[in-house]
Amino acid sequence: MQALLSRRAAGANVPTCRGGVAAGCKRVSILARAQPQQRRGRRAVECNAFFNFFTPKPAAPVSPVDLRAKPLVEALINLTSSSDAGAKASPELKEEIAEVVTELSRYCMKNPLKSDLLWGEWKVLFSSKPSAVGGPLRSGAGTAVFRGQNAKQVLEAPNKLTNIVDFKTLGFLPGYSRQFGEIEPIDGDTFILNITNGELVAGLGGPVKKDFNIQRKIKILYLDDEIRIALFLPSEDLPDTEADENGGRSQDDIVFVFQRITEAAAPEEEQSEDSDGEDEAPKVSFPFGGGRKLESAATVAERQVRAVMKEQRGGSSRVAAAPARPLGGTAKVAVPAARTGSQRGGRKQVVEEEEDPKERRKREQEEERARKVAEAEAKAVEAKAARERAEAERVAEREKQAAIKELLAQLSNEIKERQAEARDALKELKDIEKSAGAGLKDVSAARARVDEAEGDVKSVSAQLDEAANAKKEAEKAAKEARDVVVAAEKELRARIAAAAPVLRK
Repeated sequence: MQALLSRRAAGANVPTCRGGVAAGCKRVSILARAQPQQRRGRRAVECNAFFNFFTPKPAAPVSPVDLRAKPLVEALINLTSSSDAGAKASPELKEEIAEVVTELSRYCMKNPLKSDLLWGEWKVLFSSKPSAVGGPLRSGAGTAVFRGQNAKQVLEAPNKLTNIVDFKTLGFLPGYSRQFGEIEPIDGDTFILNITNGELVAGLGGPVKKDFNIQRKIKILYLDDEIRIALFLPSEDLPDTEADENGGRSQDDIVFVFQRITEAAAPEEEQSEDSDGEDEAPKVSFPFGGGRKLESAATVAERQVRAVMKEQRGGSSRVAAAPARPLGGTAKVAVPAARTGSQRGGRKQVVEEEEDPKERRKREQEEERARKVAEAEAKAVEAKAARERAEAERVAEREKQAAIKELLAQLSNEIKERQAEARDALKELKDIEKSAGAGLKDVSAARARVDEAEGDVKSVSAQLDEAANAKKEAEKAAKEARDVVVAAEKELRARIAAAAPVLRK
């Protein structure tokens, strides 16, 4: 390249490309002004990106989802779609699902909690413990009362989570249960779920709100654009008021399989929910054709009139319309003739015959009577079908009411059992109070004796105090007497000492 530039500067005849630049240069910028020390016509040439073809192109973005997991994802969806969130899964099916989940966990992306695929609306396809989806709604009589349960989970960035269970109370009253919380990541695939409050609508009245203190440790086993697999890790250190209220915590790991709810699949899902939540109405079998659509009265009448005319005309089912009555008193009608073997193409010969007006009127009257009879029979058939439909609807309504009464009776029996248990517990409490009452009486007598002894002790203490005071006074008097004696002794000694010289003389 230096030789090329030197030849260009020396004015050598070098082949140039477009723009007057030496061949081989892709981009050339020519300085508009020549340097002062250069000769006229000499210009500095700068070649940019001469070796651009050596620069590597940026690599295409790599998908975080492993394509080898797609067959396993499809297999897992097929296995869990009809399990009713695990409630209808047999032990063999659960083992097969566990094997697929274990295999899929090997293809999980790194740090799934940092992926945008985490957010969205997810349907609960499977749970290794069905009662974990909905709690009390799926335990005991919950499945019988709250029918057509559909559980889903909504994750919204940056950390919002909502658990939703839609159902129909007693099969026809729409209701739902919702829990609201937040997620707190621990590492790339594990987070703490904090559920703080929720609400329940059972179909009658407004929502019943409730506060929770639930913390659960969840680990993401697999995540892609179709499914999400989560593992519940039990922990005694985390509070869970819902589990404490419903009989204690579970010490088993629970696997959840979620499927992403897309906009295209949402209408189909709603339609399937309606079909699952409502019992299919019984199909009523009607006479005269079963479930076939009933024909109108005119159609039935026309068919019967044609049948009558066929019998009267010797088997012909086509009735010619009667022409207007002529002024001459006679009319000619077309009557189908018998078909002969010499006729070609299946055409019929028509023979014109005269018809008596009386016969024609008689025939018209018969046709009118037949039409009226057919219409009356058709109306009777329609009325009978309507009565049968109404009766079938009444029967279905009675069966529905009977089912509701049966459910209410079951609930009433359960309430009575709970009330009986409460009465037994109250009776036991009263017995305990009675047995404790006798002990309380003995305690009261003992306390009275103790109080009496305390009174005696107090009186003795008072007497001792008086004796102590008397002793102190006696000691004081004795001290005073001793002081008097000492003073007298001193005075006596002084007198003796004063009288001693006199006595010596």
